[in-house]
Amino acid sequence: MSKFFILFLGCILLNASLFAQANKKKHFVRQSGQVSVSYNWYDAQPVNYPNFRPRYESNILALNANYSIQVGKYFSLPFGIHISNRKKTYNLPELPQESIVSYVQNPRNNVHIDPTYRWVKLHLGSHTPQYSTLTAGDLQIFGAGIELTPGKFILSANYGKSQIAIEPDPVYNIQGAYRRDLMGARIGFGNVNGSKFTLNFVKVKDDASSVINHPIGIEPMEGVTVSPLIEFKLGKKIKIKTETAASIFTQNTSVDTSIFDEPMIAELSRFVTINAWTRADVAHQSRIDYRVKHFSIGGELKYVGPGYTPAGYYAMETDYLDYRLNTTAQLLEEKIDFRGTIGIRNNNVQKTVIQTTQRIIGSTSVNVKFSKAFSVRASYSNFGMNNNSADYYQRVEYVNNSISVRPSLKIKRKNIRHQISAGWKKGLYRQYDVKILDFTKRSTQSFNAAYRATLKPIPLQFGFTGLYIDNQSTISSFNMMNIGMNVGYKLLDKKLKPGLSVTYSKIQRTGYTPNNRINTKLKLKYKINKKLNIKMAYSLNWNRYGSYRPNAELTENKFQTTISQKF
Repeated sequence: MSKFFILFLGCILLNASLFAQANKKKHFVRQSGQVSVSYNWYDAQPVNYPNFRPRYESNILALNANYSIQVGKYFSLPFGIHISNRKKTYNLPELPQESIVSYVQNPRNNVHIDPTYRWVKLHLGSHTPQYSTLTAGDLQIFGAGIELTPGKFILSANYGKSQIAIEPDPVYNIQGAYRRDLMGARIGFGNVNGSKFTLNFVKVKDDASSVINHPIGIEPMEGVTVSPLIEFKLGKKIKIKTETAASIFTQNTSVDTSIFDEPMIAELSRFVTINAWTRADVAHQSRIDYRVKHFSIGGELKYVGPGYTPAGYYAMETDYLDYRLNTTAQLLEEKIDFRGTIGIRNNNVQKTVIQTTQRIIGSTSVNVKFSKAFSVRASYSNFGMNNNSADYYQRVEYVNNSISVRPSLKIKRKNIRHQISAGWKKGLYRQYDVKILDFTKRSTQSFNAAYRATLKPIPLQFGFTGLYIDNQSTISSFNMMNIGMNVGYKLLDKKLKPGLSVTYSKIQRTGYTPNNRINTKLKLKYKINKKLNIKMAYSLNWNRYGSYRPNAELTENKFQTTISQKF
């Protein structure tokens, strides 16, 4: 906890210093942003539930700050601090002990400063390089970066850790991880947010010496991804974008590299380790769009080879070829809003596995405004993915189809306003199950309805909700009924806003007696002034299980409070 409070105190002192400077030069220095501190307490009390795993961590303190100082016309100093004493993160194991340095660099936190002057922008701390859809875009690093955009020139460079080193420890069941560094750059000309030509380069590498003991089941890796990207307009209505990328990835850099003596491979080995664990492949994406005021249509082609691995993304589906058509239209003075995507995806293009599939992928939605009060929204989607693994126990494949219809009605009267909505959704899901080495199917159908009323003479709101879900699969089936009510009021000249909601759920599994759940949530918001407010929420979740877990009960308590200040 001490490291958290050190950073928290540093943030407060920095904020006070900047605030004092802003007051001295009101017309030259401006500030904006928001700072909030939150505390979450969670407690679970299971009965006859031996394998229960808590859904949340207990006693979580978090600091979130987004703040910017604008000095004059050209210089700005934005910074952000998003830290907590949370122990776990979704892609890294928990650490029994953590220094202040590793705490700040851990991907579960985000601390950054991004000073900007005219066409120069720096990134210091946690940031995410975003070059293109095939090279880098969602991998956060802790390090430094620079973006230069003088005139039509584009230059970006980034370097930092995308993964911290974690020593394996069987006592605490910690698998361990190597430190992973990312280095990226792009150079080109044009407009960063418009027409441009850039060359993108991204490299990631594990440092095998960053841990003393070898993590079990994990090998050090290294990879490089490069691509040219072209984006331009033909007139005012046509936009074209195309990118071709190549990657070389070695899944185990500790293997002997002397088995290759070809001159070309020897030259490439100067940039990336190449051995028997190396895979090289390409990917391509092209798109053309035609846009006018109330209509657009575009086509997209995307190919990703089976061995392609983008260095700047966590994961990407491989070995497929996509053809897509995208369109939007607003008709009858924008009373009808239509959006649609349809395409064909062929997987196993390079015949890396036995099975090859072709499927239609797409989605469409239409929103019809019959009047100011009544509208209907309908949508359909068909999507799936697979990893084309030859190992049946590592295979991932699923296809999901869904259709939904949702009408809504608004009725305004002198003293009350009504909002009524309903919905129906049907889904079909097909997934490969590694436990049975075969496909399982599941169908889901749901109905929902909601009513909300707002009274004008008094600041009172209340509403009711209902939901019914029926899920049928080849392995098991269940249905759930959920009903709830909520009420809110405003006191003390609308500065104090209390709210209460109660929900009852009944879950029925085939062959078992039903589970029953009651959730009660109390919320309170107090507006101290225009920029400072405090929020509190408490929820009590009581579960009584049926014969699926005989005589099992679970009581969960959760409390959260947040203080936020705007500038």
